[in-house]
Amino acid sequence: MSLGLGGIAEAFADRNFRWYSLGSIISWLSFFVQAVAVSWTAWDLTHSTAWLAIVALADATANIVLMPIGGVLADRQDRLRMLLIAYACATIQAAILAGLAFSGALTIYALTALAAFHGAAHAFSIPASYGLLPRFIEPRRLSPAIAVGAAYSQLGLFVGPALAGWIILRFGTPMAFASNVLGYGVFFGCVAALRTPPGYQQQRTVAKHFGRDILAGVTAIWTHRGIKIILMLMLFGDGLYAAVRQMAPAFADAALGVGVEGLSTLLASAGVGATIAALWLAHGGVARASTTTILWGFLGFVAAISGLMLSSRLGEGAIAMAALGACFEVCRTGALALLQLSVPDAMRGRILSSLFLLTRLAGAIGVAAVGAAAADWGLRGPLLCGAALALVAWGWAYTVRDRTSAAFAPRRILAAEGKVGS
Repeated sequence: MSLGLGGIAEAFADRNFRWYSLGSIISWLSFFVQAVAVSWTAWDLTHSTAWLAIVALADATANIVLMPIGGVLADRQDRLRMLLIAYACATIQAAILAGLAFSGALTIYALTALAAFHGAAHAFSIPASYGLLPRFIEPRRLSPAIAVGAAYSQLGLFVGPALAGWIILRFGTPMAFASNVLGYGVFFGCVAALRTPPGYQQQRTVAKHFGRDILAGVTAIWTHRGIKIILMLMLFGDGLYAAVRQMAPAFADAALGVGVEGLSTLLASAGVGATIAALWLAHGGVARASTTTILWGFLGFVAAISGLMLSSRLGEGAIAMAALGACFEVCRTGALALLQLSVPDAMRGRILSSLFLLTRLAGAIGVAAVGAAAADWGLRGPLLCGAALALVAWGWAYTVRDRTSAAFAPRRILAAEGKVGS
């Protein structure tokens, strides 16, 4: 009996998904505790928006440079094994961060280097992770499972910052870093409990030259009309969203005057909105992963950024961040679910990692541009200009919405019938 939970109940009917859920929730919580601790430490050490951008760009640059290799390997190698190796490297990174912080030896230069190491590790974990749910979850349950899984990341996004603020205030940043080591440990234990369905075999690409494999993924994106339009919106969205998140310590402290407690409130508000949006998508199942949903979500996201930049009090900023988180989650998770159901398994790693790489590159550009401009003009003006450009992009995407929807229709029908990936 679904108790009115729709696609959410469908996802939890799968044993593997229940184990995945436990590990995912804990690891996302600890991941965002560390993320907040890194950004706050960078601000606390330097009180510089330029250094906030540098630390973020160190992570993003390593991620972007290595992501094409990670995408190719995800289509050639066992994705689960690749994911576990990458997470082991990320665990080492978290342990080094904690060790340096406990010893008092953590400098802005060490923090930047470890941010780059973090980005490098996840250049391989992210392409591999796109194959985790398709490997363990039945195709008919995949779309709601993706949306529920996205809700876990957003649960971490709003509980994690609040938890980070509490840990930092009570125990200091070293304990915040150490919590991520524990989170990865829980994830490893839960993955060990997953069971691959009988007869499952990952479709792997025939090994060719790395450059040709990377080009094949980019070509698949370029020749798919629907993916191109969705990608354009996500490039604008990720550029703005990354800038808001990375500059949040400066906005909370300098613009609103609310310190780390206010930073936690702003980030937690975004997570609350995003979690609600992800669960709404999951409840609707395949039907809600549509181009129409993504388009209206993006428009709401642009409006929310404008509202945030016009806010002068913490309460106003928190409301705007909640709306921002909800609308961006509708765009991001809706797009991911739509794309997961639209790409062949043999090219899943390359196509989705190429998409992630491009959006991460957009995020890095957004952070760099806003961080540089903010040094002279403050945060509000640059982000409002970015929102205006994003609104223009939305207007064009809206005019071609019917063609975009038609480009995804054949695969969506197969997904609804449970035939994708079979």
